[in-house]
Amino acid sequence: MALTVRQKMVVDQNHAIHLQSPELKPGSRVEVIVLVESEAQQAKGKPVSFLEEAQNLSIDALPDFSTNFEKNLYGHGN
Repeated sequence: MALTVRQKMVVDQNHAIHLQSPELKPGSRVEVIVLVESEAQQAKGKPVSFLEEAQNLSIDALPDFSTNFEKNLYGHGN
């Protein structure tokens, strides 16, 4: 099984990255795969869970909407 080293880093002004890890032994042959985050992923920062996002929702509805939504939706009882 291959050793996997995963690190997040930022490309410097010389368009380079520097990977240093004690697991990498001098003289070892390695294969490097670079995965570039999309601009949307970079702008988001850390991932947000569904529950965290749901807490920030602002719903424009009547205070009793959850119990009377059918009346409001279909116009019954007005």
